[in-house]
Amino acid sequence: MGIALSFDDLLERLPEGNFTGHGSRAFRISQPHETFIPPNLDILDSSPAPLITLISARGATGKSRLAEQVSAVKQAPLWLLDQDMAVSGDALRARLCDYTTTTDGLHRLTESPTSFILIDALDEARMRVSGASWYEYIQTLFAASEKRHSLVLFGRERVLEDVWANFPGNSANWFEISHFDADQRATYIDLYVGEAQSKESDTYIEARDTVLKALSGAVEGNQADSFIGYAPVLYAVALLLEGNLLKIRNSFLPEVGNERRITVLGDIIEQLLKREQEKTRKLAEQLGLAPSRAYTPGEQIDWLAHHLLNSKAPDLSWCPDPLKAEYRNKIREFIDDHPFRSENRWANPVFSAYVAAERFDRIEIREDLQPVGLATGLLFEFISAKEDELVVDEWQFAALHASLMASERHNVEVSVSISGGEPPAASDPPGDTLHMEGELTLWENSGSRNSIRVDVVLDKEGTVDLKGPLASLSLTFPGLVTVNPSSGSANFGPDCFIRCRDLRVSGDSVQVSLRPNVVGSDDLQDGSTSVTFELTGGLLCNAQLAGNPPVDSFEVSIPPGRQIGYPWFPYQKTMELPSAEPNERAIRFVKMLMNLLRNHGHKGTPAVFDKKLEGRQSIKGGEFKRVISALQKAGVVSLDGPMIHLTSEWVPHRFSGKKREGATTFEDKRDVWMPIVDAVTEAMGR
Repeated sequence: MGIALSFDDLLERLPEGNFTGHGSRAFRISQPHETFIPPNLDILDSSPAPLITLISARGATGKSRLAEQVSAVKQAPLWLLDQDMAVSGDALRARLCDYTTTTDGLHRLTESPTSFILIDALDEARMRVSGASWYEYIQTLFAASEKRHSLVLFGRERVLEDVWANFPGNSANWFEISHFDADQRATYIDLYVGEAQSKESDTYIEARDTVLKALSGAVEGNQADSFIGYAPVLYAVALLLEGNLLKIRNSFLPEVGNERRITVLGDIIEQLLKREQEKTRKLAEQLGLAPSRAYTPGEQIDWLAHHLLNSKAPDLSWCPDPLKAEYRNKIREFIDDHPFRSENRWANPVFSAYVAAERFDRIEIREDLQPVGLATGLLFEFISAKEDELVVDEWQFAALHASLMASERHNVEVSVSISGGEPPAASDPPGDTLHMEGELTLWENSGSRNSIRVDVVLDKEGTVDLKGPLASLSLTFPGLVTVNPSSGSANFGPDCFIRCRDLRVSGDSVQVSLRPNVVGSDDLQDGSTSVTFELTGGLLCNAQLAGNPPVDSFEVSIPPGRQIGYPWFPYQKTMELPSAEPNERAIRFVKMLMNLLRNHGHKGTPAVFDKKLEGRQSIKGGEFKRVISALQKAGVVSLDGPMIHLTSEWVPHRFSGKKREGATTFEDKRDVWMPIVDAVTEAMGR
């Protein structure tokens, strides 16, 4: 991680502000929050004279709250893109003209040494608008930051990486919102407990600290801190501490030392549900019902899923038929006032994730799962805590993938690798595949690994429909892969690899997200291709390609002798056909290893996920394991959970896995690597 930066430090690094004007709902100076807890930030990159500032965060970390507070303190307008439907090449000029009630609002922004604006919800805007509109919009932001520090952008890491990679200047600040530290955690909880408890009492302090210790578990360092310092988790703790403090303290004492902090969080939520059940005791007695059977935690989860995830209402089989109607009518006030909801929305992402995980197998909610996953990584964590292997459909797979991506931050790597078998040649009959197998993995630089092995059951034989994110994905499939974006724009990458017979992309436009070579680290990677399609059949797409991505960031590999049309032909590569020569396969393997090695997010030397490397070349299964063992024996790689690291001794011999002008290639390092190629060849032949 980078150097810690306080909220006051952040304010000092921004322009003076005081850019006042005529605000609107989507473009205005915010009001300060009484409940604002100043976060710490990590410096990912810093410039003495920045032209732009990027602030990233994982899901539900307080990014929008921070943007609002900066707006209030600096008296600078905040542009909320989730409330503005007109994101296009003319949007910035139009908003500034309205805000300044002049015809030269953009000039006033870019020429004033103190004025700046903040822009939040870039992720939502990118998902909503077409690729062409997004590209034009981003270009106007770059133009506004050519001369002065005029913009502060807030978003998830992936969308800001793409902005960073395309930014024409080289002077920028990039900060990431970090977890709350120990003092901030206590302040946050105390603030949300409010008047329900006396914060100075020993009983309260002991209960609060005991619950936090139980959440932390036995694991020290960033892994534990990033979990218990996560705002949704602290919110759940605050709700819990409104209850019987002595009972809470005693119930969590046995959990101290539990390494599965997500399990302890589940216990907290279960206690909140039990407390809600106690509130209905009087109602149950009035109806002549057993209080222990009315409004149980399971029933509450069913009601919440019914109202907020569109599942079926609970059948109330425990309740006598003559009393069901009256019970449904009178329990409604408790459901409407449930602490897990705020009117017709979830009160907090931790509750939506928990309920969705508990009812994950309900067919009727499958289309509502992905928004839950997009909000927080807790959906993936709740499910991975219960299941090592899972049978899912395409909707559920998309929700898990979305939740995994919401977990991504600078010190975390995620990987989704899925396969239904190798694609046949275009002349061969299409496959009749009905399922795929794979793994979703989250890996922290502390060495912690959460993973789920999945068996994905397809809706249609021989076709997989990618309904979720198209980033951090390795997919191999023998038939047709379809992408039907709801926004009209398909956003591939960064780090998307699809090998299949045919790829069909619907919508108006295709975007390719880039990944910068260096982000606050000594990354030696050569800028490996961000998005790769390997197609034995064809690319079926009439959409516009937005943004003209660099040819070394996007490629479409097709069999020799075939051509693809506009606008794809600049990205066409000739597919390397399967070779019967083990030596040639070994060279390809070593080149792919070099191509995928990456420093960003890892501790120590460059590394790659094992499943990603296995999925993107032809050496598989037992043969793959033998090859990795041979590389270990030769001292080339070391293993750390799912990560394959290049050893420090071999870092100087790293080369570019692809031919690039000025880059060191395999041929430049042939004498060093040929003994390793021979060892790989020998391992393949055993």
